[in-house]
Amino acid sequence: MFAIKRSMIGLGALVLMSAAQASTSSTPALFSEGFDSFSSSGWVLVNNSALEGQAWSQGVEELLSGAQSGAANSFAFASYLSAANGIGSIDNWLISPEITLGGASSLSFYARTQDLAGFNDAFKVLFSAGSGTATSGFTALASITATTGGWTQYTFALPSAATGRIAFEYLVADAGNANALGIDTISVTAAVPEPSSYALMAAGLLGLAALRRRAASK
Repeated sequence: MFAIKRSMIGLGALVLMSAAQASTSSTPALFSEGFDSFSSSGWVLVNNSALEGQAWSQGVEELLSGAQSGAANSFAFASYLSAANGIGSIDNWLISPEITLGGASSLSFYARTQDLAGFNDAFKVLFSAGSGTATSGFTALASITATTGGWTQYTFALPSAATGRIAFEYLVADAGNANALGIDTISVTAAVPEPSSYALMAAGLLGLAALRRRAASK
């Protein structure tokens, strides 16, 4: 009996130890994008601006002082010219390839605008479950105004889904108030159970050991 007890307690300790390791180790990415080659990245471009101007494109190093990581132009870029000649409203979409999620996950990315004051480079972060690319199928997770002074990281929980797409919608009512927007270093990772979940699992294993000891003693 003593050997069984030791074995089960050891298993509980192993689960707790695994929880500690999981909380300190990085989770493999389900999807990542650094826009090293924008034209072959598989992202879907939809420009609903009035009137339609330039779509999202490879980064312009001179305007945003380089990428967040990688080559100087390895980021996604859009500007006030999303509306033709910079006149009208901007509604310019950057939609990811379909991502296999398998459940709960989180999104991390970096964004910035040019270091010039007086502009309003607003955008939305959106998600759509499944494989569709129609903009009407996306649900907004957040509305953000890009900041000056370098790249800023943002992290959001994604809705639980088997597959899905993320999107960035550059959305400015008057293109005259917009300047430039960059998106870089996108990562989608699976949600990791909290250490408390592992602790509950270990407690369950210890309870199972107690039941086995009780049954064996009868």
